[in-house]
Amino acid sequence: MMNQLTMRSAGWIFFVSYVMGILFTAWISSKGSPHHDNLMLFLAYVAVGQIVLNVIPAVIWCRYRKISLQTAFRLHKVSLRNIILSLLIFALSQIILLFFHQITEVVSQWLGVSYATSHYPIADSLFSLGILLLSIGIIPPICEELLFRGILLSGYAKRGLWFTAMVSSFLFALFHDNPYRLIELFGAALVSAIIVIRSGSIIPGIIVHMITNSTYVISSYIQGEDMLEGITTSEGPSLSILLLTGFASFITFMICRWLYTRFDHPETGVRAKRAGATAGIRSLAWIIPILLSIVVFVIKFWIGKSA
Repeated sequence: MMNQLTMRSAGWIFFVSYVMGILFTAWISSKGSPHHDNLMLFLAYVAVGQIVLNVIPAVIWCRYRKISLQTAFRLHKVSLRNIILSLLIFALSQIILLFFHQITEVVSQWLGVSYATSHYPIADSLFSLGILLLSIGIIPPICEELLFRGILLSGYAKRGLWFTAMVSSFLFALFHDNPYRLIELFGAALVSAIIVIRSGSIIPGIIVHMITNSTYVISSYIQGEDMLEGITTSEGPSLSILLLTGFASFITFMICRWLYTRFDHPETGVRAKRAGATAGIRSLAWIIPILLSIVVFVIKFWIGKSA
């Protein structure tokens, strides 16, 4: 009989990947960040960071503990119906995520800080577009889904659907090291987590993640600037726009909620294990890697602000 991932082991796998990624980036930065100027080096940087640091630790642990990789990574078949429903929910959720983006802009203004996006290379030719589609639109979506919607969802599954989805989404937002986009990143990750849990497979999550990242790369190429900066204004959204987007988000949420009920596969990987949640509550050791990750995030942000 194969073993199963625990909450504690899933948390430590994330912590190890997160810290190693920070150290790797710091080391690259100490060399003058050559990957910012050379797209092939950027591709190598992404491959090492995503494959070696985000996926390999999980594979090693699962092999060591005799845990099924198919189960841990949720590599299950998925019906065409569930893929279509996932794409519909993903497309509609962009209205809600736009609302989150606008709220973030407003809060940033209230706090007197400038909204900051994560900085990635912008394609200026078809060749560079192809390299960036591979290094941003393909590799990270696959590897990050395996870690966050595979390992973390499987590890926290015994605590129920919403706890599992929210914790994995919070760690996803933390992982991207941008305090200005925590709400947006959390929302995007939550959508992906819910459709992966509901469909019973990681495949829909990988598809929507690829679409998200590839859209960013292509749109930035067409605009000649970062896509997110293109939809961000210095004065922020007006009250009327905010109210309109908020109302549209409410309607969209109700539609997505209905679509959620139309999936033809129950979330057996999560709800079936809720009966065993009591054992997980007795020990709080699972929360230690999460708390340490938060501490690392705060320290890194503080150092960045002080530099």
